[in-house]
Amino acid sequence: MTRLHRAWAFLVTLALAAGLLVVPARPAAADGPTLHSAGSTWVQIALTQWASDVARFGLNVDYQGIGSTAGRQNYMYNLIDFAATEIPYQPDELAQYRAELGGRFRTWQYLPDVAGGTAFMYNLVDPATGQRITNLRLTSGTVAKIFTGKITRWRDPAVLADNPGVNIPDAPMIVVSRSDSSGTSGQLSLYLANTQPGIWKPFEQSIGCPPPCQNWKTDRPFVGQSLSSGVTNYVASTPNTINYVEAGYALAKGLPVAYLGNASGNFSLPLSQNVSTALTHAVLYPDLTQNLTGVYNAPEPNAYALSSYSYLITPTSNIDPAKGNVLGRFLLYVACAGQQSAPLLGYSPLPKNLVQIVFDAINRINGHPPLPDLNTPEGIADCPNPTFSNGSGPGAAARAGGAAGAGAGAGQSGPGAGASASNLAQDQTGVLDGSSAATKLSASERAARLAASRRSAAFGSVKDVRPQSDPALRWAALYLPILVFGPLLLHRTRRKKLEVRRAGT
Repeated sequence: MTRLHRAWAFLVTLALAAGLLVVPARPAAADGPTLHSAGSTWVQIALTQWASDVARFGLNVDYQGIGSTAGRQNYMYNLIDFAATEIPYQPDELAQYRAELGGRFRTWQYLPDVAGGTAFMYNLVDPATGQRITNLRLTSGTVAKIFTGKITRWRDPAVLADNPGVNIPDAPMIVVSRSDSSGTSGQLSLYLANTQPGIWKPFEQSIGCPPPCQNWKTDRPFVGQSLSSGVTNYVASTPNTINYVEAGYALAKGLPVAYLGNASGNFSLPLSQNVSTALTHAVLYPDLTQNLTGVYNAPEPNAYALSSYSYLITPTSNIDPAKGNVLGRFLLYVACAGQQSAPLLGYSPLPKNLVQIVFDAINRINGHPPLPDLNTPEGIADCPNPTFSNGSGPGAAARAGGAAGAGAGAGQSGPGAGASASNLAQDQTGVLDGSSAATKLSASERAARLAASRRSAAFGSVKDVRPQSDPALRWAALYLPILVFGPLLLHRTRRKKLEVRRAGT
């Protein structure tokens, strides 16, 4: 054997030893049927992350952000297995479905999946310095005037009054609203109707859309864009714009959101702790839908007034047991380990009482898995939700179908750890007092909220989940050219030697 042949044989042996000639490892095999779901774009960032998480241990969940209204409709027409929405079924919707579907009218239940804040993302630059403005403050009255078309320029007296000392540019204000039927629009309308009825009511009458108004006005002076991604991308690419969107979208783009005035006279950001504080005043109806009147008027200095829960709409006994088992295991992950990534994604994790409500809902689903008992230390340990557990127990992740470490790793494959330009990532307290845009709360108040907000400070952008790099694939990148072209080189070498011999004869 020639030296070249020996080198070639060595490389082939090395490749075989590295496993390069074996099909690369794939995600865990599917454990049960695929669940198809759709609806809210407000909660899409979280649901997409959670669906990616559970795929690692064999649960296939497909989620499409098409808007709350479309999600509710698709569920009722039996096109999807579950839906996500911020607004429950409305009486006129149900009357329409009953008339159209008759005996095929589908039953459902609501259950909370995550909490969050509807934010006012903006793209504004100080004309003197050219630096992005990140400390914009808005009272509820100014918000109402902006989103009912009463304010059309940034240097409007109401905006200037909210922002002493901030160099607001003298430019037209481009207000971006949802052009599709949206639960986010519905939540904003409920907030404005409660906090600023004198401004909201004439607007409501002019567009014929009582709260929850899911079809916002989109003609001038508004710019209509579909879905949360649409309004986000428009603001990110267009100066002097403002929209309303779930806070995680602003966090993903690295753009700031306004500090929103609350009942205490302070201004706060939709950070996890501030959302959680406000939602202590939420009242749940028997069907688990929410009354947020107390949230809009929460008295705490750090409360973020435009906070809410998102719902999932799921079947109960009217689901195939195999699908019910996958759905139950997915919901178990969402309520427990999945909540660890909520602050990183721009949301607020569910507290223990709402996790128990999720568990009660899982128990009504045909084919559901066994659940931890939250009344025992073992059950608490088995549900690594950050609001009440230290995450040391693997049980909930194991029941969901994953490895023991699945809970602790929640969210690690999604958000990046880079710094962001957003004030959501930079401001550790998310609270300004009412006297000056530059004056923060006391040091003791800052310290009390620092631990919760550091997770948001570490978050740079929401990225698509990508599989981790496989070492074998890196070896393949080095040796595959040799494996492919080696035989050709050997053949050329042998042919040249043969030609030299023939020439010499």
